[in-house]
Amino acid sequence: KYLCRTVRTSSQSPKRSTFQFIMPATNVYHYSPSSHDHSSPIIPLSLARSLDAILVLGGGVPSSPSLPPQYVMTRCDAAAQIFVSTIPNMTKKNGKSNNDHESSASSPVILCLSAGTAHLPQLMSAHDGLPVWESTASAAYLLETRNVPKSHVYAETTSYDTISNAFFARTSFTDVAGWNKLLVVTNEFHMDRTKAIFDWIFGIDNSKYNLHYLSCDNTGLSDEAVHAREEHEARGERNVRTILSQRYTTMKDVWTFLTTDHDFFAADKLVKRALHNDLSNAASASASSALKDSYGGTKDGQKLFENEGVFLSYRILMQGAACLVFGAFFGFGVLRNRGKYHYQ
Repeated sequence: KYLCRTVRTSSQSPKRSTFQFIMPATNVYHYSPSSHDHSSPIIPLSLARSLDAILVLGGGVPSSPSLPPQYVMTRCDAAAQIFVSTIPNMTKKNGKSNNDHESSASSPVILCLSAGTAHLPQLMSAHDGLPVWESTASAAYLLETRNVPKSHVYAETTSYDTISNAFFARTSFTDVAGWNKLLVVTNEFHMDRTKAIFDWIFGIDNSKYNLHYLSCDNTGLSDEAVHAREEHEARGERNVRTILSQRYTTMKDVWTFLTTDHDFFAADKLVKRALHNDLSNAASASASSALKDSYGGTKDGQKLFENEGVFLSYRILMQGAACLVFGAFFGFGVLRNRGKYHYQ
């Protein structure tokens, strides 16, 4: 009835230790796209139909405005399949919804989380120069690729880490909308800390919330990136369980922590990051290459930003060339007809 997980610590540490914890296995489910039979539900159908909302965590730089990292796409795919399974007598094509139905009114909504990743540059739109939020990319994927109706897709655009994912999901959406029965979807490498954080935030001053969790395969990540991320997540989870959840026991406490101590929400720290380049780059510089890879950074992420710049430069060049050609033809026409108009 219980699931025990052991998180590895660095083999280079002089004192090698493990951190174990026990969680109820009854509300933690697993999704493996490579082995899942699409004819069977990912979670029990009775549970899926009782959900108010499915919360899809972000956590990586998108490769385009409608294409989140592959491991986040796996989260979105799982959420979309669960959404489709709740609609009775609905035709399905390749596991997608047909986007044209009235029977989805009682189906759970899908809330995409995360504005960005704190220690990596964001994808910038080539159209208006504004950031493309991670939740925007997830929402676009659900709407355009998985055909989930727009009435059932929401995007949270404030959070920059898992703690703020949980805090703003609750304060901006679930508390307000009355969504009480929730399924939280993330990947295996992220599940332990996610559960610790969401159990903490949604358990504060409240007994109405009923949380379930879905752990997806670490699709698209190298073993090195997963290992780096597991170590990072283990440290964060330990901090949540032994310090943060014990110290901040009310929603106002958490709000105070975010607005006074958090690098991306405290005013003085935001100012320091904006004014002092060395400070804003410190967190990014301290992260390993493998850890950055697990967030969509370095390699593919760097290629992404370079490609965006090339694309934008190409657009400017082509627009300039078009203006030049038009101007040349216009000028030639004026000169050609100048004498004719003069003598008339």
